Amino acid sequence: MAKTSKGMSDEEFNAHLRAERTRSSPGMVMTKPPTGPSKSLEEMLKDQDQGEIRVTSPVLAEKKQPILQATYVQGKKLQMIDVAFIDANPLAPREVYTAEMILSRSEALRTQGQHDPIHVIPNPDQSGRYIICDGWTRVQACRKHKVLEQLLAEIHENLSLEESAWFGYQQNEERQQHCDFDRAMFYEKLISAGETATSIANKAQVSPSQMSFYRSFAKLPADVLEIVKEFPGKFSATVAYQIQKLAAKCGVRKAVNLALKFANEDHTQAWLINQVQLLIGPSSSKTVTRTTKQIRYSNGVYKQKGEFFELNISVLPEQKEEFAAALERLLSTVAIEPPQIDLEENKKLK
Repeated sequence: MAKTSKGMSDEEFNAHLRAERTRSSPGMVMTKPPTGPSKSLEEMLKDQDQGEIRVTSPVLAEKKQPILQATYVQGKKLQMIDVAFIDANPLAPREVYTAEMILSRSEALRTQGQHDPIHVIPNPDQSGRYIICDGWTRVQACRKHKVLEQLLAEIHENLSLEESAWFGYQQNEERQQHCDFDRAMFYEKLISAGETATSIANKAQVSPSQMSFYRSFAKLPADVLEIVKEFPGKFSATVAYQIQKLAAKCGVRKAVNLALKFANEDHTQAWLINQVQLLIGPSSSKTVTRTTKQIRYSNGVYKQKGEFFELNISVLPEQKEEFAAALERLLSTVAIEPPQIDLEENKKLK
């Protein structure tokens, strides 16, 4: 069974993960796949050059190679594992794997070999199978393009599924950083698995406000998400937040149109934010002070602004007295008289 990390504080979790990653620091070098007879793992691990372990791997053959026994090197459990026995991680930190990315990795493996081991944990539900922690692109490259039948793997038996995902996340961040969409979808998987957004923010070292921006990706309409997947590097968490806000206030169609325009025409983030503000309109805080009513006449104007009324109008001489009397009668129904002040008493106070 996989180890569980439930009950650990964030500090304990991070310390445990740091220790595991330090123990798994790079040191493996894979040469170009050989053309001669393949070696056993034990023989390959003996090919050392000034402390470096030099490992080779057989090219894909019609007859499958047997699964080799694990060997321990500097505290690491290493084993050649058939790529068909490695499963995807349900909490995988990377969301986007393009065909170009997998093809490029397959060509690198074919010409250069495997430079360092992939990382796996035993699959707790299926004996003899493994779940990937780090190296899923290489596994997919070998499967799809028939490069290597087996890959050298470091087996982490003391990592939980959640820890294995964080292990891969931190490896990727240091080697080739994720795009914001990758990060956001990884955080959402962890939240669905029961982890709190606050705990994730602490482990990923992002602010609560930035975490709320990342969570905007999960609220995007499906049609917008398809555009994001096509241009993952273009859509930052800030952009996702702005488009999600537009979709909520103005509808999916406007959000899709703006997302397409933003991606296809290569506009800046500042441009998109400005477009969203124009489409949504002034904020509600500004509309409170706007004139709620205004009537213009040829001889003046009447305005109502909230609780205040304003009248600026000219009246013909023969109508002045009648208009003034009518206006004063109307004012008497709402106007409040100021308190009466005794002038003599006021002089004494001074």
